[in-house]
Amino acid sequence: MLPFYKKVSYGMGRFGSSFLLTHTGLTAFWIYGTVFELNWFLDGIALATSYVVIGLTHWFIGFRSDKTETRWGRRKPYVIIGAPGLAITGFLIFVPNWFIDTADLSLQYVIFGYYLLFICAFKFFYAFLLTAFQAWMPEITDEDERPLVSSMQNTANWIANGLGVVIGFVTPLFFVALPSPGLSSIGFMIVLLFAIITVLFYLPSIAFIREKPDIVMPKRSMREETKTVLENPVYVKWVLIVGFLSFSFSAITTQIVGYSQSVLLLTSMELLLPPAIGLLISIIIFLYLWIRMIRRIGKGRLMMYSLFFLALLMAMTPVVGWLAGVISNVVVAFFYFIPLAACMAVYYLMSYIVPADIVHVDELQTGMSRAGMYEGFKGVPLNIFQAITALVLGWFMDFSVASTGSEIFGYLWWGPLFAPFLLVAAWILRSTNIDPNFEALKAQAAPTTAPPAQE
Repeated sequence: MLPFYKKVSYGMGRFGSSFLLTHTGLTAFWIYGTVFELNWFLDGIALATSYVVIGLTHWFIGFRSDKTETRWGRRKPYVIIGAPGLAITGFLIFVPNWFIDTADLSLQYVIFGYYLLFICAFKFFYAFLLTAFQAWMPEITDEDERPLVSSMQNTANWIANGLGVVIGFVTPLFFVALPSPGLSSIGFMIVLLFAIITVLFYLPSIAFIREKPDIVMPKRSMREETKTVLENPVYVKWVLIVGFLSFSFSAITTQIVGYSQSVLLLTSMELLLPPAIGLLISIIIFLYLWIRMIRRIGKGRLMMYSLFFLALLMAMTPVVGWLAGVISNVVVAFFYFIPLAACMAVYYLMSYIVPADIVHVDELQTGMSRAGMYEGFKGVPLNIFQAITALVLGWFMDFSVASTGSEIFGYLWWGPLFAPFLLVAAWILRSTNIDPNFEALKAQAAPTTAPPAQE
């Protein structure tokens, strides 16, 4: 059993990195397209390229960390290097004006190059760090510990996501236009603070966490290990579910700040804070509600319900925009964002538990732990889907500006464009068992004892 202080040490690690990823995912596309006036399609290309980088990094680091042997263990070196790398590159994304005259529109391609470099570097270090960190879970916990450890991790993760959403919504207020577009002093301090916190919150896991000593490492090549995980039908279906689901999730995180600003007209702190704080509180409540629901109805049914309801919510973006012109836009935002976050929260919880369960099932059946490969390879199709999302959104926003003269059309209709992919994910989930019977699997894996010889 993992001691409680080690559970906390591991669970708190993702706080800073989750904030940076959420904040960057919500704001980077909007910031470079609006504040720095980068062409929307170039904006989409940079974001799409970063998804390709993160996907390939997930795959390679998953394999590499499975085979790493050091005095500090298999996964820890990646955490030691990845945490500061993520913090530095995440900070630099928001300060191009330190190096470029962002007021000079003739430097469009220089700004594009800067954004491309640091968004890709940020995604590289995120995958470098998180692939190894998540692969730790099945190697430091037993299956009956996983819901508690996952809930601790999700508490830190969701608080960070909630804060990332809150800060992301108000980030447009943190930029100033003169002498050149860039962060205000308050915005600078917030981004710097969370870059520092990212490193600090990984220090306890670096200090205290080490995987079980009896883990058997795969000795085969990357091609052979990839083939092995792709022969697992539950894993392949889960990868497809995550891929189609992320196609829609990526659109939500990329567009929601622009949607709030341009459609719901939440353009001041007084208008933004009530729905943002309500969202933060509801995230914590839904975390524990969904954990209880998993025990009652199982992971598969809960996730199926959330996918259907989330598809409905996404399809309603034009209707919600119309309602914001009829009744209070703060009320509309409050009652739209909370169920949206509640549905997304189901997957964020499953994204830790289901892969760890798949790894554990494989380890019971084969006797080897390939947690890194399982964790890493799913990043390839997932991020290919997200790269396509970024390209489609960049094209869609550019089309909106070219055909109507503004981004409003694009912000209104992105929801119905991406909602159907959630239904595809739900259709695949129907035939996927993500609730394994560990007692039966352990009984099958247990060695049989031969009867004593008769004299």
